[in-house]
Amino acid sequence: MNHSFHTIDLHPGTGPPTLFLPGWGFDGNILRLHKPLPPWIYPETPLDPESINQDLLRFLAAENIRKVRLVGWSMGAMLGLKFAAGHSELIDSLVLVSLRPHWPADEIENLRSEFSLNPEDFLKGFYRKCFLGDKQTYRNFCATLEPLYLGAVNSNKKRLQRGLDFLAAFTIPCPLPDIPTKLVHGSQDIIAPVQEMATLPGADVDVIDNAGHGVLLYEGSFLHQEMQKEVIREKFSRAADSYDSYAKVQAEVALKLADKLPPMDKKKEIRTILEIGCGTGNFTLLLAARFPGAKIVALDFSPEMIAKARHKLKKNTIELICAEGEGFLEAAPGKSFDLVVSNGSLQWFGDIDKALHNIARILAPGGSMFCAIFGPESLQELGQGLTAIQTLPECLAAQKFPRPQRLHRALECYFHAGTVEEELIGKEYNSAYDLLLHIKKTGTSGWQPIMQQPLTPARIAKLDEWFARTYGACRVTYQVFFLQGNK
Repeated sequence: MNHSFHTIDLHPGTGPPTLFLPGWGFDGNILRLHKPLPPWIYPETPLDPESINQDLLRFLAAENIRKVRLVGWSMGAMLGLKFAAGHSELIDSLVLVSLRPHWPADEIENLRSEFSLNPEDFLKGFYRKCFLGDKQTYRNFCATLEPLYLGAVNSNKKRLQRGLDFLAAFTIPCPLPDIPTKLVHGSQDIIAPVQEMATLPGADVDVIDNAGHGVLLYEGSFLHQEMQKEVIREKFSRAADSYDSYAKVQAEVALKLADKLPPMDKKKEIRTILEIGCGTGNFTLLLAARFPGAKIVALDFSPEMIAKARHKLKKNTIELICAEGEGFLEAAPGKSFDLVVSNGSLQWFGDIDKALHNIARILAPGGSMFCAIFGPESLQELGQGLTAIQTLPECLAAQKFPRPQRLHRALECYFHAGTVEEELIGKEYNSAYDLLLHIKKTGTSGWQPIMQQPLTPARIAKLDEWFARTYGACRVTYQVFFLQGNK
């Protein structure tokens, strides 16, 4: 094959893998500028339009991959759309980033001329334009990948020239493949100006403010949100074995949420239940006992958590699904559940408003939603203590959790009747180390890959002193919102 591919471990139940096709002048290693590295398949060489289709077919067949989600950037978006048009049976969905429907002939001629005259200087200027508006990513690129790309320019020159030929000849395929498609574009893109972005019938469109051609790596992009979810998933998966022993707060909230569920005389009306974020199945057990005749669909995005739940839950009326919650809600048919519940999961969602809208959509007439969500003031004492003992302010994941005003607005928009009840739960831990251990062993530290400053034993001792001085002990508060919505 003319292309080599970076492969990944495939996890059963997590959906089709993602295949990434990079833009002109780049290879798939551009993803390494994002920390952590996305768990995607990508070519380790620049794309050659003459051979990429056949190489993709050979690769997918050799790896026994039946379907992929294809993410294409710039020229990779063009090649991806063309591949999907010819092989739609292999594509689960498309994400086309910085897609331009065609390149004017005079622009291509100028690019060819400047590239032929001095390939290295041309690429340097091109790369600078790609990362316009994202100085940090551009600095990282210059320090890591740019020297490698410039050093290989002579060996890749013909391939890059064939890429320019492809750009000159490209047109949007007709007919378009009948595949779920999303278009992503940066509002400040000067390589593929947003005014000239492609329009595809039925495609979702996401224009990211202040982002340039490198919108794929921009903080507000879909990739950034996906990686937050991936980090969270990995942390929950690592905590599956220890979760039940340490999730004392979650267990207390589960009991409180169970007390708010529909009363006994309404049991007969509840035949189908969806639980979002079932974890190891503790709240699922409460549901099964409360509604013994109901069909329960319990989902979680961690395969390890689902495995623990499956070990606990033997009833044939419980269906366990390994799936990401927001995607499941988006795809679920309308009016399909009498009751939707979630205990301590929705705060991790990227778009809580859209999630609540979809929950309302899938509820049957007369159906209800009962959810517990941790709020942004959870663990605020820990955040204060970390900031006090370090030279940099520490941002905890909880600070990004939904605020009550946002939840109230969403319930008013999507439900006939809705309420948000706040409860503060105080907990005392043996020490700061004990608190941090509980967070780690439950997988609830959020999407941050690392803290701004490592918590050494000396810093943890300072944190203990701060707690003793400020609160008399290691005491923290959990802010919980109990949401109810009726259709």
